[in-house]
Amino acid sequence: MEDEEKKDYEFKIITLGNPGVGKTSIIKRYVHNEFSDDQISTLGIEFSFKDEIINGQNIKLSVIDTGGQEKYKSMSASYFRYADVVLFVFDWSIEDSFKDMKDWIKHFEDNNNGKRIKKKYLIGNKNDLEKKVNQSEIDAFTKENNLDFMSTSAKEGDQINELFRVIATNLYDYIMQKKDIKKTTSQVSINIGPNNKKNGQNSKCC
Repeated sequence: MEDEEKKDYEFKIITLGNPGVGKTSIIKRYVHNEFSDDQISTLGIEFSFKDEIINGQNIKLSVIDTGGQEKYKSMSASYFRYADVVLFVFDWSIEDSFKDMKDWIKHFEDNNNGKRIKKKYLIGNKNDLEKKVNQSEIDAFTKENNLDFMSTSAKEGDQINELFRVIATNLYDYIMQKKDIKKTTSQVSINIGPNNKKNGQNSKCC
C-alpha cells in the first residue's frame, strides 16, 4: 500500500498578464534563482516544475507560463481548464497593466469551462520600481474579485519563494480538507432497524 506520508500531489499554476509584466522572470527566479534584464517575452506556452515539501507531503508545482500577446490568447486559453491556481500579474510601474487585469480575469473565466479554481492571486511585480498603482485600488479590486494579493520583485527576488510557498501551503490545506471530507463521508452509515421500512417510508418513531 502506498505510504500516504510520501505521496506526491501535483498541481498546475498558470500565469496571466500583459507582455513585459515579469511572468517569465517570476518563474525563472523561483525555479532556477535566475534573473535577466534582457528576458525575452514568452512565445506561446512554457512549462516549469518545482517541488515543495509541506508537512511531509510532496507538493509538485507545474507552472505554466503564457505569452501575453493577443495572438497567443487562444493558445493559452486551452490550458485554463487544467489550472488549479491562477496568478494574474501586473507591473507596479505601469498603471495600464493593472487596469487590464479586469480583462484578463474575464478572459480566464470565459475559457476555463466552469472549473472551480482552488486559489486565485493578484501579483504586483517589479515592486523595486516606482509604483504607479494605489494600494487602495488593489484592495478594492482583490475584494471584488476574490483574489489574494502579493507584491513581488523578480529582479530582487523579493517575496518570490514566499509566494510559491504560500501557494503550496494553501494546496496542502486543500488536500487535508478533502481528506477530512472523505473520512467523514466514509464514516456515515445508514442503519435499517426493525422499525425501518425498506420501501422508503418513514420509520416508526418512538
